[in-house]
Amino acid sequence: MIQAILLALTPVLFALSLNNENLVVTRFNIVILWLFQIGFLIWYLHKPGRQLASILEIIDFSGQINSLDEKKKTVFGLKVESGFGRITESISRLRIEKEKEFHLFRNCIGSALTGLVAFDDRGRVLVVNRAFLSLLGKEKIETVERLDDLKEGLSGWIGSVNSDTQKMMTMVTGGRILKIHISVSVFRQDNRIVKVMAVQDITPDIASQELESMHRFLRMMSHEILNSVSPMSLMSSGMIRKYRETVTCGECGGATGMQKDEILGVMDTIKKRSRGLASFVEEFRKTYHIPEPVLQNIPVSDMFRQIDRLFKEQLEKQGIRLEVKHTNGDGRLTADRKLVEQVLINLVLNSADAVRNVKDPSISLEWSAANDRMEILVTDNGCGMDAKTLENLSTPFFTTREKGTGSGLFFSRQIMRLHKGELIILSEKNKGTRVKMVF
Repeated sequence: MIQAILLALTPVLFALSLNNENLVVTRFNIVILWLFQIGFLIWYLHKPGRQLASILEIIDFSGQINSLDEKKKTVFGLKVESGFGRITESISRLRIEKEKEFHLFRNCIGSALTGLVAFDDRGRVLVVNRAFLSLLGKEKIETVERLDDLKEGLSGWIGSVNSDTQKMMTMVTGGRILKIHISVSVFRQDNRIVKVMAVQDITPDIASQELESMHRFLRMMSHEILNSVSPMSLMSSGMIRKYRETVTCGECGGATGMQKDEILGVMDTIKKRSRGLASFVEEFRKTYHIPEPVLQNIPVSDMFRQIDRLFKEQLEKQGIRLEVKHTNGDGRLTADRKLVEQVLINLVLNSADAVRNVKDPSISLEWSAANDRMEILVTDNGCGMDAKTLENLSTPFFTTREKGTGSGLFFSRQIMRLHKGELIILSEKNKGTRVKMVF
């Protein structure tokens, strides 16, 4: 108030001094005083802004405002400590809530069984969870180009996606042939394009559907063939019986002996072939029906010796060396011995075919056990397989052998699934193949 009065009186005094020519120095001092008052007024008007800036600078978003001195706690002569305390408390509370939401979001993403990864339009990875890293076989991923380690050309396909898209792919990672479902979501955030990719392993579901479809197909084919063959067999048997009765009664109708024998031979052939076909269908159905495993405690080394005796002569004739590697300790496996031996037989036969055109062909059998897991390994130094062939191994009855049917590997996988295990195939072109039976 005093400053305002002085500021108003100063120009009045200056005007009065103009009536007296001897007050030149006085007028000069009045002007200096007036300018000083104006400057002080400007400084005073900016003081609240400076005080407010000082207060805002020390707010650390944690609810602490106690470091203000007494002067800074007053703006326009009013105490602001309590008001700013409420502001910082609100900010702190919001920050804690956001932190909780962030941790909840991160834990949900990290615990999800579906692989998730998000990246921006520059290809930089923003978020990735453990399931995706496990699928990729990496500890971390920084750029979208690393997706090519999962599937060649995957990063290029992701980069070309401009809207929400879904796709199924077959890929090989760590020797495992996987059927995966990929879902891509695209949205804009902070003037940038963000893409979120979800990858789900649907191999068990696909395998179960394929096995069930195959069983239905076999049942259907067996049923239809038997339905056709059984009447033929009965009809041919009846005709043969009636023909023989006719010949016995001397009522052959004038047919010559050669005609009689020929007719009888044809009918007998029809009967034998129809019965043979029926028997073949029945055996085929039994062969390709995998029974439930009868679990027992198996010494692995004893099973290896059985396989060695079974193939020794055959492989020696082909010049193939079969090496059974003995590991210290008594490895024992809880499984169905007949089914596991059948898997080993299939794998050794495949290896024998793979090494037939290489120098010093060899096949080795070995086992290892760790962390309640048993691994049986069949390794050869044969021709190996490229990535495309490895992917095709997931197709039922796929084979690269000239006279193969592809049934051996297909049913070997089903046998391993019945044992809650898996078949892992590691191979490179011209570098051999290593197959792991993991129990």
